[in-house]
Amino acid sequence: MQINLNVSSGYDGRVHEIFRLFFPQARVVYGQKDGDLHGNLTVREESDFLELQVDLTGCLEGRQRIIVNSRENKAEVRRELLRLTYLLLVQVTSSKPSPYGILTGVRPTKLVHSFLDRGYSRVQIEEELLEKFLVNRDKIDLLIDVASHNRPYLVKSPDVCRNIGVYIGIPYCPSRCHYCSFPGYSLGHHLGVSQFLKGLIYELNRVGQELQDAGFTIEYIYIGGGTPTVLSMEEWRQLLEPVHRFYLSGATREFTVEAGRPDTFDHEVLCFLVENGVNRICVNPQTMNDSTLNKIGRLHTSAMTIEAFQKARQAGFRNINMDLIAGLPGEGPEEFENSLKALLQLGPEGITVHHLARKRGSTWDMQNSFAEGKLVGESIVGNAYQHLIEEGYLPYYLYRQKRMAGNQENIGFALPGFFGEYNIQVIEERQTIIGFGGGSASKFVDINDLSISNHHHPQDPATYLLSLERLIKGQVDRLRALP
Repeated sequence: MQINLNVSSGYDGRVHEIFRLFFPQARVVYGQKDGDLHGNLTVREESDFLELQVDLTGCLEGRQRIIVNSRENKAEVRRELLRLTYLLLVQVTSSKPSPYGILTGVRPTKLVHSFLDRGYSRVQIEEELLEKFLVNRDKIDLLIDVASHNRPYLVKSPDVCRNIGVYIGIPYCPSRCHYCSFPGYSLGHHLGVSQFLKGLIYELNRVGQELQDAGFTIEYIYIGGGTPTVLSMEEWRQLLEPVHRFYLSGATREFTVEAGRPDTFDHEVLCFLVENGVNRICVNPQTMNDSTLNKIGRLHTSAMTIEAFQKARQAGFRNINMDLIAGLPGEGPEEFENSLKALLQLGPEGITVHHLARKRGSTWDMQNSFAEGKLVGESIVGNAYQHLIEEGYLPYYLYRQKRMAGNQENIGFALPGFFGEYNIQVIEERQTIIGFGGGSASKFVDINDLSISNHHHPQDPATYLLSLERLIKGQVDRLRALP
């Protein structure tokens, strides 16, 4: 199916994303003659008002038209055009595909924080999200709860603008999961880890000296990937040497290693990490169903997950997060609930619930063999959110992805006092985070106006090494530009 759109100049924005909510497999184009469905979105300006009109012709037909105050700013008019389009598509398709209404971005809680910044009450925020953005009431409650829980962690004063976070990316995995498109290169098939690690240490030393000289304080460190625990003991010793010299201090509240794959856990390495200041670790089974693990390309079993968790506890970790994915092939509410119960029996401090997303570049996507679970959306997790809350876990960060089952969300739950601060800051974008290594991204945040300058590292290790000097210069230049 091809959808052809014609939109008044300057108002196109995210119109195509609204159509993709209703027709996820369709090809959406602008300004062409051919199409199974045509959408004409016009904004006609009069002296004291604007007329917004949406017309659908072709395989579906309909029209919506409203008058708005011409004094509305352009962003508000764009939003109203999206809202009008969404309402018309709901009418002609007799469906409402997204519980988030016209919110199609990754970080919907940022909108809630913007309302809180302006002094809105909970009731006012509820009205805004319901009327202007067409968000379902249950998701409104969820968004406000998440923002309320993580708001105390957000930077509020220019006095702490030199307090930042650090992300270190290790883009290697023992194998590649079929659903994954993240930069995790299988060991043995790409540039060797030792060469990559040498470049990463060089980058950490160069930028670390700049950070130290400029008086920056590192509040949290996150080593992710990939699967960082593919590193050997000697490689960990090499990596943590510059981390200790330039980054880790008494002011560092959180030091996380995303160990991830249970099949990579080594007791000696785990003890070494604890001894060197790592105080939070992630054990990510994704499911506790062994047949599903085999289908998705994981090299571990549920028994290995339990063993990995016990190894982490024995090594001294008192803050462990575990991930589950809802909507994996062949899994429905019963299978997901069984996995959740198994995790709750272990008693981790955090549990993150993901919804399966069809990621471009994943093995399943490239083979066109992507399979969702028995049910999509909220029906997969059933009462899981409420179950977690009853067990004392609070939702503290939330983000969304394109092509996600049921247009749902990924959401982190944790016991009070165990929220992942890096997770909060990377989603809410209120604090500078410097990224190092393959596939990492830096966000340089001006605390005065919350404007963001992004700086991305190549995913491929070889390309990363060839670009090192340019990458380091970019990092340093942006750091020096911060207030």
